Amino acid sequence: MIVTMTAMEAYKRFWTQAFNLHDRARRKEFWVPTSLHLLLYSIAYIVVGMYYKLDNEHIYVIMNLVSNLILIIPTFSVTFRRLQDLNIPGWFTLLVPVLHLPAALPARFLDIDIQLFIEILHLFITLILLIIMTFDGTEGPNQYGHDPKEEIDELNPRKY
Repeated sequence: MIVTMTAMEAYKRFWTQAFNLHDRARRKEFWVPTSLHLLLYSIAYIVVGMYYKLDNEHIYVIMNLVSNLILIIPTFSVTFRRLQDLNIPGWFTLLVPVLHLPAALPARFLDIDIQLFIEILHLFITLILLIIMTFDGTEGPNQYGHDPKEEIDELNPRKY
């Protein structure tokens, strides 16, 4: 039996499962918080831009820093669990920040051609991961746990 999940339940799981790397996450658990945070960040960016007339750049840096510090652990966790739902090792989540680090270095540390290649590779892998996140998860249990869409009867567990 497929268990339905509301958007509010998905958002609550985003925060309550922030330190869980052992289970699987449904598409809704990934896309509801991601979409909501992107929308809220866009609105805040526009409001701050209108208020400060786009000339106070350090306000954006502070806004980025605060939002990234708040969201980094739960976002990593839900992405990790989402990949596990697709039967992909969750550690592939680390490809995005690892490739972002050399791309963010000042030009004097890396040749401009290498830096451009790394930036394109970073963008490509990020887009590929986002596309993969839209796929339906593995039906039934996989090596990372039970299917999050199935109802678990703790008194009569299924034998797979």
